[in-house]
Amino acid sequence: MESRNLRKEIVNLINKRGKITFADFMELALYHPEYGYYTTKRDIMGKRGDYYTSSDVHCVFGELIAKQLEQMWRLLGRGQFAIIETGAGKGWLCYDIINFIKNEYPKFFEKIDYKIVEISQSLIERQSGILKGLEDKVSWESFSTDGFSFEPVAGCFLSNEFVDSLPVHQVIVENNCLKEIYVTIKDDEFCEVIDDLSDPLLSDYFKESKVNLKEGQRAEVNLKVLEWVSNISRYLNRGFVINIDYGHLAEDLYSEDRYRGTLMCYYEHTTSENPYERVGNQDITSHVNFSSLMRVGNELGLKTTGFTRQSIFLIALGILNKMNEAKGDFSKLLTIKNLFLPGGMGDVFKVLIQHKGVDNPELIGLRNMSEPGLAREIESLEGSG
Repeated sequence: MESRNLRKEIVNLINKRGKITFADFMELALYHPEYGYYTTKRDIMGKRGDYYTSSDVHCVFGELIAKQLEQMWRLLGRGQFAIIETGAGKGWLCYDIINFIKNEYPKFFEKIDYKIVEISQSLIERQSGILKGLEDKVSWESFSTDGFSFEPVAGCFLSNEFVDSLPVHQVIVENNCLKEIYVTIKDDEFCEVIDDLSDPLLSDYFKESKVNLKEGQRAEVNLKVLEWVSNISRYLNRGFVINIDYGHLAEDLYSEDRYRGTLMCYYEHTTSENPYERVGNQDITSHVNFSSLMRVGNELGLKTTGFTRQSIFLIALGILNKMNEAKGDFSKLLTIKNLFLPGGMGDVFKVLIQHKGVDNPELIGLRNMSEPGLAREIESLEGSG
């Protein structure tokens, strides 16, 4: 089932322009102020929604991130520390982080200022309910083409499954020429047409990534994320960026293994590759190009601290100790395992950390995996997978 009102809005735009980029289609489908997927009031996450995030699975995910944030605070000199979460979902990650810090790191708790950047009023209302009683620590901020609604900070920008939902352009190689895939209407149905690129940045994107697509290969290009990284670099005086999402380095993302691209839709915990059904009522995502995030970040002063799998990150932060604490509680053990076991979330999700104004930080979550003990733990884990 799709939103008739949203469909009408998209059709009117297509009739006005003749065709629209897939990025325009995806932006309307997900972020239309009234009818978009992320702005509606239906449950979209968790058991009654369309998909799970790591913060929906177990509170230990937020607790371990809190542990990493506390070390970052110490590296910055123990002053005021802003945590800026973009796209906070239901608010559970924020809830778990703040409560763990409150209980385990009282001095750090005094210094934190947690800002949630959220465009959906319905999600803000849900987050407010979950975070009731923490209003002195949490504020809601906005974002526009001019930037964020707060002054530059020292601290950490944090996102968990945010970048994958930013609108993407779709391109294809036709007769050895890079072309763009547009959306139009035929016989009252959405359909695709191929034409010249809408933006020269699309061609530059592959040149800068040193990627050569094959004839007939289809791929996604996230230009929005370049704007997002640019604004983070402007609003982060000193500190870190933690980006957790599913994706790959460019050479893997655009390999022949993903000849048809990575676009995926989620509805009631089922997947589909058709973004033109259930418009406004299904999630649309694409895998993140972490090479692009690193390259652009480095150009803007955000140096790469480290890049790893979520499983490695969580092990380095002590998730196996959390498992030991949960011995005897089979249900809890099984739930926690979902966060890091090979073949699941632990492999699919990657963690990219960047830093600015800090000299060669050595973070707990990025500890050398060859360290005695850690190597054995990981070897044991991979053997069990």
